[in-house]
Amino acid sequence: MTGTKTDKTKVLVTGAAGFIGRACVQQLARSGHSVIATYRNDPHPEVAGDVHWVRVDMTDAEAVSSIMQKHRPSHLLALAWYMGPGNQQALENFRWVQHSIDLLFAFSEAGGQRVTFCGSCMEYDWSKPEKLCEGVTPLTPATEYGAAKAGLSVAYDRMCAALGLSGAWARPFFLYGPGENPRRLAADVIVSLLEGREALCTHGRQKRDFLHVDDVASAMVALLTSDLEGPFNVGSGTAIPLAELITEIARQIGAEDLVRLGAREAREGDPPLVEADTTRLHEMLGWSPKYSLETGVADTIAWWRREIAKEN
Repeated sequence: MTGTKTDKTKVLVTGAAGFIGRACVQQLARSGHSVIATYRNDPHPEVAGDVHWVRVDMTDAEAVSSIMQKHRPSHLLALAWYMGPGNQQALENFRWVQHSIDLLFAFSEAGGQRVTFCGSCMEYDWSKPEKLCEGVTPLTPATEYGAAKAGLSVAYDRMCAALGLSGAWARPFFLYGPGENPRRLAADVIVSLLEGREALCTHGRQKRDFLHVDDVASAMVALLTSDLEGPFNVGSGTAIPLAELITEIARQIGAEDLVRLGAREAREGDPPLVEADTTRLHEMLGWSPKYSLETGVADTIAWWRREIAKEN
């Protein structure tokens, strides 16, 4: 199946106050869709358009079912997942497989039709320095987070079919952009340099496939509003060395002298390359990113400048 639908829909977004969620809600609202945006603890942003914020604990199956029955969305963008201490290794990831199954059942029982679920590039085997391809690269995750997502993805297509749902499974790769956790790479470097501090980094030779969060959101929304099914990598298709991202940030801020490549040890076993094969995304969905590395970094720096100015 191909094509993207443009009719206004009622979309329920879980994890709507998160990094990807906020960008998705904004894009859905700008496109004229009616959005039920769920959140748990994070403060939710004000978004222009038809957006109704609902606080709900996604681990409470009865509460989730109640929200679905009340709002009866036709579309579901499932972004919520465990983001607590030790996220990547926490056993809680496996409980979220059941929470996600409960979510899909509740959505189907409320008359839902179309779902896009957020998986992860961490589902894949990263041991070989080659592009990661849907249906070709083995799902051999190295973390509990990746294993839980991969396990759910294996059952996902059959479960959607049994529940009468049309479903796509998105696998985002590496993100940066406004609203990122300040402990993550791009945000950490930007904030350090804007505050006049040294940016302590690894050697930076590891290559990773980065996208600006708004581009990730636009791909997720395009998948949701299409009729395409199955797994889709969400990446640029071209990995770059971490050092290239770091030096571009430093160049735009004018603080190249504060970058310290090699000041931190790289993680043991850190793979040299993690890169998406984006053939399905481009050829079947017809999607391409809006931001280049230069414009994406500029947008992110501008956002952090505003945030830092608010605090001072």
